Amino acid sequence: MDWWNGSVAFHSMAVPSQRERYDMKILHVLPDNLIASSPGVASACGMAEAMAAREHEVSIACLKHGLADLHPQDVLVRAFTPDRPSGLLSSLDLRTYLQQNVKYFDIVHIHGLGHHPGRYAAAATRQAKIPYILTPHGQLEPGISTTGGRLLKTVNWFLHDSSVVRHASALHYLTVSEAKNSFAPANLKQIVIGNGISSALCENLPVRGSWRSEIKSTLGNPDRPLAIFSGRIEPHQGLERLLPHWPALLREHPDILLVLVGSGEKPHIDALNAIIAEYSLGGHIIWTGELTGLVKWRTLVDSDVFILPAHQADTSSAIIEAMAAGLPVVLTRECHFDEVEEHHAGVIIEHGDMDAFVRAVSELVSNREIWNSMRQNAQKLVQSDFTWETSAEKLERLYESLLLHTDIPLDLLPPRDIP
Repeated sequence: MDWWNGSVAFHSMAVPSQRERYDMKILHVLPDNLIASSPGVASACGMAEAMAAREHEVSIACLKHGLADLHPQDVLVRAFTPDRPSGLLSSLDLRTYLQQNVKYFDIVHIHGLGHHPGRYAAAATRQAKIPYILTPHGQLEPGISTTGGRLLKTVNWFLHDSSVVRHASALHYLTVSEAKNSFAPANLKQIVIGNGISSALCENLPVRGSWRSEIKSTLGNPDRPLAIFSGRIEPHQGLERLLPHWPALLREHPDILLVLVGSGEKPHIDALNAIIAEYSLGGHIIWTGELTGLVKWRTLVDSDVFILPAHQADTSSAIIEAMAAGLPVVLTRECHFDEVEEHHAGVIIEHGDMDAFVRAVSELVSNREIWNSMRQNAQKLVQSDFTWETSAEKLERLYESLLLHTDIPLDLLPPRDIP
């Protein structure tokens, strides 16, 4: 193909919808291959795999950390060793690869801000006149922190990252709320395509009860209500502001158990354990550590309510997984997932009000009619709007509109951008 010379030579093929589509060579650029600690990496892998399933040629370029690896199906992954083992990681090999090879792709999709791979890719695509899309994964919202402190972030923004944003062919947000809260320049093309989950997984969830059976000695009462947090355990997720209010919930529901799924840095875990000890919550909380695959899904399916008291959003993946498992969700407004409220799939709490947060959990545990209605709505929302199959079809149309210089389809625009 000769895109960089000004002509388009994609291979058209007929599809059942009668819309002409094109085979594309797509490159996703990620900060690293740490899928467990970076939800944006997991999201990008899902997008890449879904586009490969639509018969596009998809590759990933990223930095390599230790023995970690990525294995999205039918996607070629190139992971480059950093030049040094710590700090804001750079890689001459990755930079050289992008400079020499980005011209062979039709479109480049950069995930996240504040990392060298994205900066390398943005510079290389501009040089080769290849369009690139930026998915900031929440990093264009006020208060979001990237690598380093506030001063370093400010310096990097003016020296590097503002240019990455400014020259993007389009900014891709995961939710309407993220788009509304972004401080990106208003003249950039902005679109909304949600994270996804496999529709096959939605249709083949584990049978409820298997995980509870495994931990019956811990549960005591096999039917006791379970509230679950699942994700990277970091300060911005808000557990430290929720836990002091948990005793109020226990007064109403002394049997409720809080399940904390995920891993985090030891200082933060120690701080949370200190709060747990201070409020005598040890017998009402269990830590599972990081869970993946079937074990994670069995844990979600056997829970009753998903909680996310976050100060700021970074990804919607955990929320989508919880809803797919049939859980009503209780979120703070800072999670930027207004679709939950619009579709009556859970409760959104304003202004970080943790008293209101625990009351919402209490009501869902107490009122099975509301709980059952919300859990059904949650699954319907995911199945209609948040499967990878749906997201891939939208991404395909976005890519094509940029490559063919046509208008972006209206259904991909944030509501504020629709004429």
